[in-house]
Amino acid sequence: MARARATDEGALIRAAAKVFRAKGYRNTTIDDIADAAGISRPTVYSYAKSKRWLLDRIVRDLLDDHDARLRADRETGLTPHDRLRAVINTHVTSAIVNRTFYSILFSEQSELSPAVHRRFRQWAHRTTTDFRDLLESVLDESALAAGLDPGIAANLIVTMLTDIYRWYDPKGPIKPEQLTEQILLVVGGVLRPAEVA
Repeated sequence: MARARATDEGALIRAAAKVFRAKGYRNTTIDDIADAAGISRPTVYSYAKSKRWLLDRIVRDLLDDHDARLRADRETGLTPHDRLRAVINTHVTSAIVNRTFYSILFSEQSELSPAVHRRFRQWAHRTTTDFRDLLESVLDESALAAGLDPGIAANLIVTMLTDIYRWYDPKGPIKPEQLTEQILLVVGGVLRPAEVA
């Protein structure tokens, strides 16, 4: 059966992502990417400047997609409790839709250009800070008085959410909606169940 031929930049990026995930960035050649995309080496270069450009583009596309999803959550006017649910669901959805891109981001960080690596670090900081602010709006005084630090809680929860791509199989028995509910139960156990229900 013939492979689908990459006919645009997006298709080439997806093909490169699959090869990077399978072989690793350093072990991948432009010829490997061309073969996976079903195009010639010169055609790869008509879309992409270099192998690093493709890697950087994968990461930029992932960050842009995730930001757009979170921005949509912020702009809905939901209550903080409902927004927490929406943000967790967004992380689950993003991990499923962008599974290959997440894998590349976290395994190939050291290969990113300095500018994209800097952008990733800023994105990670902003995502955690925004989540901390959301937690602070959900937590009541008793939780804060009990010593729960929203910054530590946000770092732990965001780390858990960004690692979903590593172990969750969307083809397995647990549906994405069920995964979101399970995560809410875990988060609720930390934040007090009544506050995230």
